[in-house]
Amino acid sequence: MAKNILVVDDEDNIREVISEFLQTLGYNVVEATNGEEALMACTRTKFDLVISDIRMPKMNGIKLLKSLKTYMPNLPIILMTAYQPSKMQEDSLSVKADGYLLKPFSLNSLRQIILKIFKTL
Repeated sequence: MAKNILVVDDEDNIREVISEFLQTLGYNVVEATNGEEALMACTRTKFDLVISDIRMPKMNGIKLLKSLKTYMPNLPIILMTAYQPSKMQEDSLSVKADGYLLKPFSLNSLRQIILKIFKTL
């Protein structure tokens, strides 16, 4: 059975490119434009992985990560950002992000991280 992945990013083009790529790899993909939408999606669907931008309106990726890890500690979460590593990255790692990507990144890099995460489950 195909795994369910939630892609969260406020930039439509980035979210759509990632979603389309993941669909070509055989994953079921749901999209959200911010952390609040992502939390709502998690009440409707059981996800195997969440890929989220850090800087978004309404609820950023760090707050989303903390919320999801509180209720679903085993849910793998990959964070991505266009900003250089900073305190946000340190915060994300301290609350156990399972992966971190600095934009722009190659789709192959994303694929490799996803494969590594799913092999360890």
